[in-house]
Amino acid sequence: MLDSRYVSIDGKKIHYLSRESQRGTNAPESESDEQKTLLILFHGFPENSHAWEPFIRCTPEHVDVIAPDLPGYHLSEVLPSQRDYEVPALIKRMVLFIESVKKGRKIVLIGHDWGGAIAWPLAAFHSELIDKLVILNAAHPSTFTQSLITSKTQREKSQYIDALRDNGAENMLADTNFSLLREMLGASFFKREHEYANSLLNDWQDKNKLNAMLSYYRNMPQKIPGINASPDELANIHVPNINISLETLVLWGREDKAFDTAVLQGIEHYVPHCKVIYHDTASHWIHREYSDWAAINVIEFIEA
Repeated sequence: MLDSRYVSIDGKKIHYLSRESQRGTNAPESESDEQKTLLILFHGFPENSHAWEPFIRCTPEHVDVIAPDLPGYHLSEVLPSQRDYEVPALIKRMVLFIESVKKGRKIVLIGHDWGGAIAWPLAAFHSELIDKLVILNAAHPSTFTQSLITSKTQREKSQYIDALRDNGAENMLADTNFSLLREMLGASFFKREHEYANSLLNDWQDKNKLNAMLSYYRNMPQKIPGINASPDELANIHVPNINISLETLVLWGREDKAFDTAVLQGIEHYVPHCKVIYHDTASHWIHREYSDWAAINVIEFIEA
């Protein structure tokens, strides 16, 4: 059973789903509380916190779980300005969120897609908050940028980002019955996950929410070069140096239409304590398609 809760962060509410052991609000944190593990799950675009329900059902009851709607998504409030959707501002807000729900527990931060894009640098710059990091099909900022330089396949796979960054993206998506987003999620998604899919469609049809979701792309630090970008253009791309000292697990579906496996090349340079496990038939949506497989690997990793 998942509870629906809210917390105010820097003047804006963040909604989250929660499965936590019951403890009085004013009760002292016991030694056992401090040893408990809390999984905090960051979803990606164009989803919301309910994307994690199949995964949560596959995790043992003794593990606490919190899955927020990212700022501006679903039931979390839209942020005041475009600058609030810049990655450093999002990291700051989600750090405050983690601090507000941590309550002495060991944090395992798990991110998929855009949730992973926030989780990577958050873990790099705020490692004191987190015990371990888990990433599902979300490219590390450094290796992703490097792959844009070296991999024509990755540049081709990333061209959809320009369409989402366009000033007219909200109208384009609405006028085409959100065909781009539907294609991202897969042809059978709306039939297979009817209730959840309808909640997404309701979010997309809300122009304020859709604008907030697209603002993540519009404030990306790295613009996407053309498929056949010139050597000079590629040479001018700055590769960020994002180093992570935490033990990290990466679960990766090889059939990802958004990422070439080139995005994982050289990851050990930035994340030396990193283990990568591939799933040969999973797509970008590995957390839903193979939730039991993902949960088993995550639990083995955090209990090792």
